[in-house]
Amino acid sequence: FGIVIALDQNSSIFQVVSYAWAGFGASFGPLMLCSLYWRRTNKQGALAGMLVGAVTVIVWNLFVKQLGGIFAVYELLPGFIFALIAIVVVSLLTEEPSKEVTDEFDTYMEADV
Repeated sequence: FGIVIALDQNSSIFQVVSYAWAGFGASFGPLMLCSLYWRRTNKQGALAGMLVGAVTVIVWNLFVKQLGGIFAVYELLPGFIFALIAIVVVSLLTEEPSKEVTDEFDTYMEADV
């Protein structure tokens, strides 16, 4: 796969790797932060954040970035922001995590203090 990409004169490995890292960062970065520091994060919010982050990176790179100007920003930034918003909104609109889960979260947070 790498050889095929390298043979394409219009493509560069850096662009492909940058695009892949944007997808990973936007999909999992906000989720990691929310799951570590916000006890209200739930499964539905996590799934929504991963999906929104990945889709935003793809759409931004293929369509929005070409508009130029302020939209020419690296797709990780809007992907991260939209994924974070999706996690918060969906987690607040759906059922709270069980008391067992929040108690375990609190146990680990108290251990850090």
